[in-house]
Amino acid sequence: MTMLFNSHKLPKPPAPQPVPQTATRVISATLVCLLVLLTVSCSHSQPAPAHGTGPTTISIGTKVIRSGVRRFGMNLSGQTFYDSGQMMRDLTFRNPGFEGEIWQTILQCKVVKGDSCADNDEWSGWPADFAKGARFEFFYGAAKGQSGIVSGSTVAAESAHQGVWVSFSGLSVHPQVGDFYILRMKFPGEASAGWRLDQGGGGKIDTEFHDISSSSPGKQALRLEASGPGQWASVISDVDTWEGRSFVQLKGTYTFSFRAKGIGGNNSLTASVARLAGAHGNMTYFTRPIQLTPSWKDFQFTFGAHEDGTFIGPILVTFAARGGSVLLDDASLVESANPDNPTAFRNAVVDRLRELHPGNLRYMDNGGTFGSTIDNLIAPPFARQRAGYSEGNKDQDNIAVGLHEFLVLCKAVQTEPWFVVPMVTSPAEMRNLIEYLAGAPTTPYGQKRAALGQSAPWTDVFPQIHLELGNETWNWGSFPGEGIPDPKAYATRVSEVFGAARTAPYFGASKFNLIMDGWFAVPWWTEQELSVKSYADTIDIAPYTFNGFNDASSPEAIFGPMFAEPEALDSRPSGIVATDSKLAAKYGVKLGVYEVNLGTTDGKAPPSAVDAAIPSVGAGISTADHMLLMLRDDGVINQAFFCLPEYANGFKNPNQPGARLFVKLWGSVVDMGGQTNRVRPSFLAEELANSAIAGKMLETTVTGNDPTWDQPESPNGKIKLNGAHLLQSFAFTDGSHVNLVLFNLSRNAPLPVFFSGPAGPHGDVHLSLLTSPKITDGNESAQTVAIKHDTLHNLNPASPYTLPPYSMAVLSWDISGIHF
Repeated sequence: MTMLFNSHKLPKPPAPQPVPQTATRVISATLVCLLVLLTVSCSHSQPAPAHGTGPTTISIGTKVIRSGVRRFGMNLSGQTFYDSGQMMRDLTFRNPGFEGEIWQTILQCKVVKGDSCADNDEWSGWPADFAKGARFEFFYGAAKGQSGIVSGSTVAAESAHQGVWVSFSGLSVHPQVGDFYILRMKFPGEASAGWRLDQGGGGKIDTEFHDISSSSPGKQALRLEASGPGQWASVISDVDTWEGRSFVQLKGTYTFSFRAKGIGGNNSLTASVARLAGAHGNMTYFTRPIQLTPSWKDFQFTFGAHEDGTFIGPILVTFAARGGSVLLDDASLVESANPDNPTAFRNAVVDRLRELHPGNLRYMDNGGTFGSTIDNLIAPPFARQRAGYSEGNKDQDNIAVGLHEFLVLCKAVQTEPWFVVPMVTSPAEMRNLIEYLAGAPTTPYGQKRAALGQSAPWTDVFPQIHLELGNETWNWGSFPGEGIPDPKAYATRVSEVFGAARTAPYFGASKFNLIMDGWFAVPWWTEQELSVKSYADTIDIAPYTFNGFNDASSPEAIFGPMFAEPEALDSRPSGIVATDSKLAAKYGVKLGVYEVNLGTTDGKAPPSAVDAAIPSVGAGISTADHMLLMLRDDGVINQAFFCLPEYANGFKNPNQPGARLFVKLWGSVVDMGGQTNRVRPSFLAEELANSAIAGKMLETTVTGNDPTWDQPESPNGKIKLNGAHLLQSFAFTDGSHVNLVLFNLSRNAPLPVFFSGPAGPHGDVHLSLLTSPKITDGNESAQTVAIKHDTLHNLNPASPYTLPPYSMAVLSWDISGIHF
């Protein structure tokens, strides 16, 4: 999924949305009873009647139906400068070392003329000769194996419906339609990328290539030239820029650091940190004119801040020269780490992840890593280059979160790393990556790892490391330059890269899970990939639900299909997840879920309904049920919710063309250490599930009344399911406890249940419950939804326990003398 970026003051228009994981349907619907979103029922839209009467008994047996179960994971997503994606302790993360840019792009020949070809991306943002001088490598098709230097590139006429034309030199075989190749480029300079510029009176901002501090790990510095009369030049890093909200409140001690030297005029540099704090006025935390010398010098200042949630407005980190010329490098504004935070991530981010206790963290930087090299991703932040990949633009202003920083975070929160390896990675680079992760500290890449502070191999730290080649590579419409719109071409490249990994000296089959991308909505595509020997352990999918929100006439119209869809996908033989699971088993690989959430990015529902339903307790319960059903019924052990940050994304309503509409997706938090420090119900539902999940999943059976409802076909995703179950149950054991997860998916009725079975509850039972007075309750404007904890003393399994409507409950009890 992609993020919606935000400007200094206002959110930018929605970025192009990815091709949905399931087909998005737009169907007309009456939009009536809108105010009913704050109630449980609507007078003219009642839920479908439940089938069955009488008592319901849930039996918990000793039969183990899944072993090696892992807690659910979370997508880390990428860093931003404007919303909940501000995750690093260094708030000036975008280009702190003022480094250059690399570019790696995957293109396909769609039109061929001799030794030139064009793809079909008519939205290419490349100017003429953007790719001239790039190295090319054909990796699939008639010209496979040929490499060399691009002699030129041109932009196709707008009427041609073509992308960029690339001319190759030194080919012995002409490319053919369908061939794929990689372009690799370097763009030194543009040291100010990622910073906002202000210059006047003839002042200039440029890149310094030669005079670099010996203490800097980088190759570039920033040059501010303003020695003449009336000249000035300054750069500003904008942080926390979403208008009317704050996602980062400055609390505690901050260190402001940089390197600088004078090269002319008054040799003076003014450095400052301030917040434009609205009602509080402009809060200046640090400002100082600094007299520089002709030699590089390191500067470091600390200050305290005590913001209380009412400081709303952007944070500005500014370096200004007036009447002088200076060189500047390696700038940072860093939050002091808590004693238990060894990571580069903000304290609030680490705290949230520890609360979630995820089984894995998946790192895909929403484009920041797609064009990078492995060497660049393990470089220190001050030496890391910006990495572009997309044919849709010609600039990348941000460096990515590094692999080392990510692995340190995983170690700190005690979770397994799931790293999305850039699709442009070569077989040789893949061997280097394996050596970096698993090699002895005396090996070349083991030495690089040790130099970053981790001497022992990362494979000694984690039970397993998950390596996925490429992100959503079927979705070339969203990721031009990263996607491979041919399943066999993608799988062939996977085979080459994973084959190299498996033959690397330090590769251990039990320590790595090699993952290839599948296409959830198109099992045919997935099977085409699986038919190629790929050396993958897992093929993964992204089974988003509730695609297309058109009928908001009542809570039943919204949540009936939302609650039925997981069972339709996961538990019925014709469901797409069930089909994908069978395909994976047929080819001897496991099925994984790299992303899952609601997929509600368009529809005719009004904004009030979108705001109420999508970040609601009902939505959170639905997704948690979906994940547990995939675990129980389809054997999907490794799953990752999408995602931790991302406050809002674009929403398209055909009834409001051109309107700037938003939906509270994809993030599971409102903010982390910001104005509210609240999480959304989706976070709470996964946290509750993770509190229950243990290594073995036990069989549960329902006897007596197993209540169901018939879900009529809905304009919301065209969901239709007869006999949808109102009760879902999942049991786990770690050998000393049994944890039972129960869902009541009724939209209006409490359901009593009895318990039985050799591993059934008895004695004092700990209860954790997630529900709320209204199914549309969320935590956007107040802390309304929370997990409630209680103890059921001397629980009698023959007495009913009543589950509230739209609720998720976890019951936990001690066991002894039971063998599983």
